Amino acid sequence: MPVVLCAVAVLTLSAEAKRQPGPIVSLSSSPSLFPAFNRGISDYVVRCRNTGLRLRAKATAPGTMRLDGRRIAAATLDRRLRRRAPDGATLTGRRDGHAVAYHVRCLPAHFPRWKVRGNGTPQADWYLSIPAPVFPRPSAYVTIFDRHGVPVWWMRTRASAINATLLPHARIAWSVRRLELLSSRSRPYQVHRLDGARVGTIVGRKMISDYHELRPLPNGDLLILGAKRRDHVNLVAYGGPRNATVLDGVAEELTRTGRVVWSWNSRGHIALSESRHWLPYILRSPIRMPDGRRAYDLVHLNSADQDGSTIVLSARHADAVYAVSRATGEVAWKLGGTRTPKSLALAESEPVEHLFDGQHDVRVLADGTLTAHDNRTQTAEPPQALRIRVDLARRQARVIERISAVPPLRSDYFGSARRLPGGNWVVAWGSSPRVAELTPSGKRVLELDFRFGFNAYRAVPIVRGQLSAAALRAGMDARAKRAHAKRAAASPPIE
Repeated sequence: MPVVLCAVAVLTLSAEAKRQPGPIVSLSSSPSLFPAFNRGISDYVVRCRNTGLRLRAKATAPGTMRLDGRRIAAATLDRRLRRRAPDGATLTGRRDGHAVAYHVRCLPAHFPRWKVRGNGTPQADWYLSIPAPVFPRPSAYVTIFDRHGVPVWWMRTRASAINATLLPHARIAWSVRRLELLSSRSRPYQVHRLDGARVGTIVGRKMISDYHELRPLPNGDLLILGAKRRDHVNLVAYGGPRNATVLDGVAEELTRTGRVVWSWNSRGHIALSESRHWLPYILRSPIRMPDGRRAYDLVHLNSADQDGSTIVLSARHADAVYAVSRATGEVAWKLGGTRTPKSLALAESEPVEHLFDGQHDVRVLADGTLTAHDNRTQTAEPPQALRIRVDLARRQARVIERISAVPPLRSDYFGSARRLPGGNWVVAWGSSPRVAELTPSGKRVLELDFRFGFNAYRAVPIVRGQLSAAALRAGMDARAKRAHAKRAAASPPIE
């Protein structure tokens, strides 16, 4: 029979109630709960075996507990449950008018292993990410972790998923990737409800649409990035072929129906010389196209955001961020990389050319400041999260926040750095297994550390009001019911 989980309202306890024992004083399982029981933590996972799950609990008084809605007459519970991923069980307790609910869910056996560290109060409610192997495998887990590092929602994909993005109306989209840094053919984003149902796809229209960016805009449109092929380009001056195929960076703004309302191509706006720092790498790492030709990824656009009348774009292979006029397509200003007439100066003594090295995840905050994950790829320095104030009247920029990865690590690719409204940062340190929420001083509040060989393209913080725990659990429950129905249909009863 399908397992039906009951939603129970959880009331906030008063200060006096917090000093008293709760309705449920202990909870454990075999296999073990993660994390260990704490009355302030509502969600737990267990790597359930084929034999199911053994749940043990103790209440302050008889008859105050319910398991999946059914009253437990005793004050103790010791029960073996037939559960398998993604089944769950909900244990509720009531005492002096206060209700608590603890949710235990079976985690798939192949879900990546991770450790949780930190000491503090996170400002994010949830963290959306995909802990994936460095070398893509046939599947991955799109996951939403809570502020205790517990996966409350996940979905196993049929391909190596990347760049999970939260869309309006509790939709989650992600793209897929092969073993390539830029797609040689379009990779659509798949849009899913929390119950796992696929409800649409998003793909660029006049470009090779890739996985690097899907940015919801305030008007409901979406920014998406990709590339466009260009043949017969002479790269001899840089040590390349005389008749080369290259890939220019392309950005498109799509409506909800997929109509292109704005587009931009780096051709004619970003000179080949602006990528000279990366050209040795570009020339030795061509992209194999479907027709067998090798194409050279000149700019490698990897993130985009809106800033009033401009679109801000990060070009990894130029070590620079560009602001592009929506009206004219011209570059309004450039930050980092080689100097051009559009370049902004740095208020500090540091040369502007050294500001970025292989940066990702540019974002514009409500106060107009700019954030980015600076990989420092071709340096001996660790990656860093940057916040930058741009002063267009003076044509200069100033770094006002800088947090480096501690302990130091390398970040050759990927990465994100998101500043929360309360001032904390959520970072995925690129080609490393670590995702963390940090204070402005860099102190670790929460860290998810996946085993060696895994990384996360991005970690997206979800703040209060964007997603509810009830919606996430309901989505998992719906998928558990479907899994039960599918298994029942595949194994009809013997007559």
